[in-house]
Amino acid sequence: MRMSQPDDKHPDLETLFQDLSHPNPNIQNQAYWAMVEHYPTESMPRLLALLDQADTSLRRAAVRGMGAFGSRSLEPLAEKFRSSDDGTVRASCVKAYVQVAANFPDEAFSDDAMEILEEALVDDSPVVSQSAVMAIGQVAKQGTVGKQAIPILLKICKGDNLAHMQSAVMALGEIDDPASEISLKELLQDESTDPMVREVVESSLARLENIKANKKN
Repeated sequence: MRMSQPDDKHPDLETLFQDLSHPNPNIQNQAYWAMVEHYPTESMPRLLALLDQADTSLRRAAVRGMGAFGSRSLEPLAEKFRSSDDGTVRASCVKAYVQVAANFPDEAFSDDAMEILEEALVDDSPVVSQSAVMAIGQVAKQGTVGKQAIPILLKICKGDNLAHMQSAVMALGEIDDPASEISLKELLQDESTDPMVREVVESSLARLENIKANKKN
């Protein structure tokens, strides 16, 4: 990675932020993980500010960077979400939650973070609301610490937004929990279930059965 080392120990913070714009995603990844390790206090506010960045590539790098801080980033992201009138910024905050859940599956989401995701579900921006479904699905995959997200997924499955329903059903197909299987079977047996959703339910049930079978082997 391109970085200067003025004290022969730590990378230079300014160079790390320059690396976020590098076309190589591996260099971007190295940069924000180095920020977490060496400059957590200084770098998080700057990464958070980059969520307003018009440059899509840089904004996505900032999203992944915020996700590298784990639960420490949940509250700053919540504040950013609630204070922004920009749907793209709000969606970026929610996508950062996805990264947090994926990177730190053993860290539980705070009640406030879960409230943000529920607020995002009914956001005026479809990008924000769809990102929220993805985030809730990722949190639910965290095992014991993610169980708080499963009831929200089940509620989405009973809603009237087909895109959200399909995403929630797909997420349930990856969660080995009795509630997931029960909900999927109920959707399959319900004659009012949309044919497109029904197809996703069938594939999700099959995937869930494979997960259970692999655990037994």
